[in-house]
Amino acid sequence: MTRYLLFAMVMVLSFSSSLFGGLSEEIQIACSMNVSQMGMLMSLGQIGSLISFLLLPSIAKRLGSYTLLIVGILASAFALLGMSLSRSFLLFAVFFLVSALGGYLYGTSNVLVLIASDPLHKRTSIPLMHLTFSVGSILSGLYITYLKQHIWYEGYLTMAVWYVGMAVLFMATRPAQAALWEKPQYRTLRSGFSLLGNPQFLRYLIFLVLANAVEYCTTVYPLLLLSQRLGAGAKQIGLAISILYGGSTAARLLAIPLLKTGFVAHRILIALSGVCIVGLTGFVLAPSFLPAYISLFFIGLGIGAMNPVSQILEISVWSNDLLQLANLRSMGSTLGRMILPMLLGISITLFGLASVFVVLALALGAGAFTLYTARLKPTPC
Repeated sequence: MTRYLLFAMVMVLSFSSSLFGGLSEEIQIACSMNVSQMGMLMSLGQIGSLISFLLLPSIAKRLGSYTLLIVGILASAFALLGMSLSRSFLLFAVFFLVSALGGYLYGTSNVLVLIASDPLHKRTSIPLMHLTFSVGSILSGLYITYLKQHIWYEGYLTMAVWYVGMAVLFMATRPAQAALWEKPQYRTLRSGFSLLGNPQFLRYLIFLVLANAVEYCTTVYPLLLLSQRLGAGAKQIGLAISILYGGSTAARLLAIPLLKTGFVAHRILIALSGVCIVGLTGFVLAPSFLPAYISLFFIGLGIGAMNPVSQILEISVWSNDLLQLANLRSMGSTLGRMILPMLLGISITLFGLASVFVVLALALGAGAFTLYTARLKPTPC
């Protein structure tokens, strides 16, 4: 039952994750923001994740991964409700912080719960979870189109209700053995971050930081450029979201058989980086909607399978401490999402919105090169 609830929650998450990027124009108007403030907001929101990162080892000793999952979902529900009621930059930023905190707890624990509930099928379950997210994200494009034509904050309010409902279901169906799942006893705070002393892991982490930051930014900035350069309306933005996640879905579909047949995960990640760079370059050069949509598909194709493939890589190289892996992974994503949008805000101010895609392509290229130099040697998992 837990496994199916996790997939259902990922479907709900796919809809809520599309709200900020898809409704960015409406949020800017309602909360009196400009594009640079949107980038600042994306960076500020990661402070909540930083707090979660520092506290997670001590919290995990007391709660365990299943309870962390529920707490993260409820905190996210509160944040979604708050954002639906916000009409100023400051208030929206406060709830964005709460959203990041709750999202971090959920994002760190959901894969741990998935592995614990079905350890024999983790090589297929992890990509399948990400595939579920992609399918939901494609459908969310239709929902964004509806919201842009009606009331934008209805989306945040509706998602808050869904999150509360899912939390109740997780509580009602809690497995008896959940108390034993991934509840480590770290002796010191430092022992909860011991992988940071591994040079190979640090090189991999640099790649992960950059790849996740690029993925985060590709859900927002392409939609802003479509609106500004090509005058995209509600239908065009909704279609763009569906195309982006259509590419992501195709990548995750391909990842499952590739991983099952023994393809080396870090080589897949390097190839995906190249595909995404091609898409970013094509998008910024696109003179009309058709080439822009084709480029968006390649962006999704390149970035879409990064997370499932990298998670398989992690558990095949560093399988002795899954909670630490999940925490450092989430923190790596947080650092990238905090710093890169801030740099992009500076780039927009100096060179315009189109410069964002050059920076994203260079960042992903640097990450792929760092991963190549790590020389990782996965073992069967």
